[in-house]
Amino acid sequence: MVKKNILKAFALAVIIMFIGGFVFPVATSLITEHTLPYYSNGQPVNVDGKVVDSYLLAEAFNESYFFQPRPSATNYSFNDSGSYSTSLSNKSTLNNLKENLNKFEKENNVSESKIPYAMISDSGSGVDYAIPLDGAYIQINRIAESINKLSNNTINVTSIENFLNNTVNHDKQRNFPIFGSYYDNVVELNIAVINYMENNKIVKKSFFN
Repeated sequence: MVKKNILKAFALAVIIMFIGGFVFPVATSLITEHTLPYYSNGQPVNVDGKVVDSYLLAEAFNESYFFQPRPSATNYSFNDSGSYSTSLSNKSTLNNLKENLNKFEKENNVSESKIPYAMISDSGSGVDYAIPLDGAYIQINRIAESINKLSNNTINVTSIENFLNNTVNHDKQRNFPIFGSYYDNVVELNIAVINYMENNKIVKKSFFN
């Protein structure tokens, strides 16, 4: 009797694992693949029919005319995502925060008090696409001046700033309905910057090639 109950329990466990670990994931994957292909494929960035990025993965946007994402402990590696395992009281962590703060403050010419903590602290994944709304706004002046120089002063800084402000405000999202804080997708912002520069003939249409 005991042996029979053990076999029944084992068989039930196998069936549940099969349904929960195989049937359900496969079924949901097939459904989303056909009903929501854009989301199920990782929200790819398509340019001229070619996937050049993902709206869910930040990269090291090193050029001065780009919005900067949050710092990454893994240098934005897609194969080795993650962050430091040390606490905020750890000396190396504090030194890293100070370095990030000084760098951001110098590059964007803003006071320390205006810089959101998220813009100087490593993200948990190392490829976080979300930056605080304030973190996007305080980069606008630096980006506008950079694009102005790249255009050989053919487009004035104020006009570029208006475009960037409108883009940041239009693309902002909330991380939680009603009570959540606003953020921007840094990949979306930078794709908009590239399109702007291409449309104004500041860079060639082959930018992504």
